[in-house]
Amino acid sequence: MNPLSLFVTIAGCSAMLSTAVRAEGYQLKNHSLFRADADARIPFWPIGWQKPNAKGGAGAASVEADTAKVQLQPHHFNISGILLGNPALVTINGRSFAEGELLPVISGSQRLRVVVRSIRDGGVWLDHEGQQTFVPLRRPELGNKPSQQKAEPVEFAIKIAPGQK
Repeated sequence: MNPLSLFVTIAGCSAMLSTAVRAEGYQLKNHSLFRADADARIPFWPIGWQKPNAKGGAGAASVEADTAKVQLQPHHFNISGILLGNPALVTINGRSFAEGELLPVISGSQRLRVVVRSIRDGGVWLDHEGQQTFVPLRRPELGNKPSQQKAEPVEFAIKIAPGQK
């Protein structure tokens, strides 16, 4: 038998079989479905993030009241170095940050959303819920001894006292 005729015969048989399968139709037995409670954590958010209380209960009001009390002050942060380049970097409390990065600031038991807005020569602008704070670069005085470096904790966080001015 010629290889071409063999190919045509096999192709014809497979075409007939595929039309027979299509003619039956396919019934899906198990539909996949994802259901989550209204209070469930959104799976794409980072671990630890939670939805704000949509009902506006007392829990949501107290959290908003706690974060509203916090006023960022320049003395909360220690700016020890600024690198004006592409990207511009700033050293805040011993860690480097670029513009747009979040600072790990904790006030009491609340994590605050503090963003490095802009890095300028001589200081940095920080933003917390629309409150802009300029933190100047602290230059060491001549004649002072360099301070001893402390051992860094496993998780870096800038802790400020709530209601501190």
